[in-house]
Amino acid sequence: MSLPPRPAGDHLRSDAGQLQSAPAALRGHLALLEENQGETPWCGPAALALATGRSYAEASAMLRAIAPPWYPAEGPIVTAYWRDLLGGLEMAGIPYAPLALPERRRSLIRFVRDGLEQGWYLLRITDHFLLLRSHGFGLGTLHDNRHTGVLVSRKAHGGRHVTHAAKLLGGPLAGA
Repeated sequence: MSLPPRPAGDHLRSDAGQLQSAPAALRGHLALLEENQGETPWCGPAALALATGRSYAEASAMLRAIAPPWYPAEGPIVTAYWRDLLGGLEMAGIPYAPLALPERRRSLIRFVRDGLEQGWYLLRITDHFLLLRSHGFGLGTLHDNRHTGVLVSRKAHGGRHVTHAAKLLGGPLAGA
């Protein structure tokens, strides 16, 4: 039994345009590691790079453009600020909705399990930035500078407290 022949001609050209409108695939921490010449990337620029679909270097440049006095002109950005990550989303044209958090901070596990709706979230947890994909039903996977698609658990940042959160309403991850 043989495979049917592949279509040829204009049909392929019309299909090719559909690929451009497909959502960008999420890069993982290993791609960021490679982009950073084998050095573990820092969490702020890494989270911004993953959320915007930009390279690690472009995300670092965005942070420098948003707040030049706060970031070194060259070298790694070790400490990033929540307001600047949100500014990076705005610069990239990615809409987001800040989430109101209770005064008493919840752990990441509790945050995910307490009815978080499906979608992508940019989070600041205790001393760290990451992207969270909520799958609904209390299940979430995290994406950061050291993990790609890891289930939220005690070992994977689950015990840290959520201090800032924004739901991503558009951008390359919205359709992923």
